[in-house]
Amino acid sequence: MRPRIFAISAILLAGLFGLAPLARADMPDMPMPTGSLVTPPGGFLGFCARHLAECTGSVATPAVMPLSPARRRELDEVQARVNSAVLWRDDPQHVWDYPTDHQGDCNKFALEKRRELIALGWPRDALLLTTALTEQGEPHLVLLARTSGGDLVLDNRAARVVDWTRLPYRWIARQSPENPALWVRVLPAQVMTADADAANRRIATP
Repeated sequence: MRPRIFAISAILLAGLFGLAPLARADMPDMPMPTGSLVTPPGGFLGFCARHLAECTGSVATPAVMPLSPARRRELDEVQARVNSAVLWRDDPQHVWDYPTDHQGDCNKFALEKRRELIALGWPRDALLLTTALTEQGEPHLVLLARTSGGDLVLDNRAARVVDWTRLPYRWIARQSPENPALWVRVLPAQVMTADADAANRRIATP
C-alpha cells in the first residue's frame, strides 16, 4: 500500500484528541481480538518457501515484550530507520521478501522491521505480520509488536509507532503468536466511545 503519512498523521491526531471514534484514550492497550484459523496470504506462503526458518517453530506461551523505555526506543528507531531507508516502489505482484535493493512496497517494509527487531533481541512470537484494508479498501501489511504497553503497529504509512486501535484500517488477519506458519482472523473490535453523559457508556463497532 502506497504511504500517505501526512493523511494518517492527521487521523492519528484526531483520534488522540477525541475527534475520531478510533479508541478511548484510556484504553490504548486493548489487545487485538482474534478468532479462528484462516488461510495465510499467498505472498506469505511464497516468503516461507524462500525463508523456511522464518516460518517454523511453535511456543506454548507466546511472548509479550516488556515495554521498557529502551525497548520503546528500539521500536521508534527501527520504524524511522526503515521508513527512511526503503524507497517506496509499487509492486503489482506484491512479492513478500526483504528489500535487498532498498526498494519495495508495504510487505518489504514490514518484513525488514521484523528482521531488525529480531536482531535486537525481540522474540519472534511477539512480532506478528498483520493484514488490513486501508481507508481506500486496498490490501496492506504492517508489523504488530505485542508488548506490555499494548499491541503496537509499525506502519510504513505512519511516521510513528502507534497502538493498533489508532489506525483507520479494517483489520483482516495476523500471524498466530503460537506458530508463525499459522494465521488467525482478526475480529471486529468493540471500541468504547464516550457518551454525552459521562455516566453512560455505549459499545460501538467501527
